[in-house]
Amino acid sequence: MKKFVLVIGTGWTSPAKRQVARMIGTTLADAGLGLVTGNSTGVDKWVADAFCGERTTHNEPIIGAFLQITLGGMRFFRRGGAPLPGYAAPAECKIRTRTVEDWKREALARSHAAVMVGGGRGALDIARRFIERGRPVFPLPFMGGLTGNSDFAFREILKTWDSHPVPGLSRSQFLQLAEPWVSGTGPLANLLRGTLAETPDVFISYRRSDAPAAAGRIAHDLAEHFGQRRVFLDIQDIAPSRAWDQSIEGAIESCKAGLIVIGRRWLAADPVDGKPRLFRDDDVVRSEINRLIIEKKAVFPVLVENATLPEASDLPEDIRSLLRCQATSIDNAGWEVTMARLIREVEQVIREAEVFARREP
Repeated sequence: MKKFVLVIGTGWTSPAKRQVARMIGTTLADAGLGLVTGNSTGVDKWVADAFCGERTTHNEPIIGAFLQITLGGMRFFRRGGAPLPGYAAPAECKIRTRTVEDWKREALARSHAAVMVGGGRGALDIARRFIERGRPVFPLPFMGGLTGNSDFAFREILKTWDSHPVPGLSRSQFLQLAEPWVSGTGPLANLLRGTLAETPDVFISYRRSDAPAAAGRIAHDLAEHFGQRRVFLDIQDIAPSRAWDQSIEGAIESCKAGLIVIGRRWLAADPVDGKPRLFRDDDVVRSEINRLIIEKKAVFPVLVENATLPEASDLPEDIRSLLRCQATSIDNAGWEVTMARLIREVEQVIREAEVFARREP
């Protein structure tokens, strides 16, 4: 099921806000997300124009991916908009409402998340409604409006974070919304994907008797950047009702990159026969690596606790190609710098995979 993002904001746009709105529209289209807007001029118009233009460029249909919730006449002013022409949406994309309250209800019913660029009088009210329904909101605090605006909503959400946090986000992730956009839409793209993703992009393989603490720390850092739902770690991402092997198989099939966490006990011998557990046909770690190799996923060996890569003779033949992958060594002293570099490399792999998938017929 396609996930839809409501984008709302001021109807009185400066060139800077217009550019931000267009960048958000392009980001949503690139991520395969749907768009919900109003029919005001300003942010409504420019985000829709960029979103629909990007989908048209890639020969992707607009109908089914874009919804425009309309208000007529002078009711624009009650949403903070100007009575000027908005985006000319196809008739099939329009949802007509009679009152501002009806508009809000439709927006909430049809959207899985909300982004606020500036905003009108009801920005905080809409944000609260989304949070109460368990849906994330992303008010951009560097975009003001004429009346109530998204930086006000941002501050108010922070004040009540302990009792009403934004679903799917940590406090530190929410604070990333205040960071200037150096390229693209900054952290917003990853935060949106991380809260709305159906399947993981990153799979973490580790041995519980080897380095579970390091694997957990790596998973946490990756989740802070990419979002919790885009990072799979078996101890926290298998639902109680699902078989563990099916969950792992599904995660490997959908992921774009696999991290193999290798500590000093990764090659520990089986107490029964004295051989490394990797040589057992039913060893989970061996099966995970083999599947990643067969599926032609990008594989990143990550060496922790001063571990070294094993020799070819230490590995079963079906996973020896692991040794052709560039390994990353990480320790406490250089953790942040090494993780930042690793995240950049994983992000590049994900980006290339998404571009390739979008080019397929």
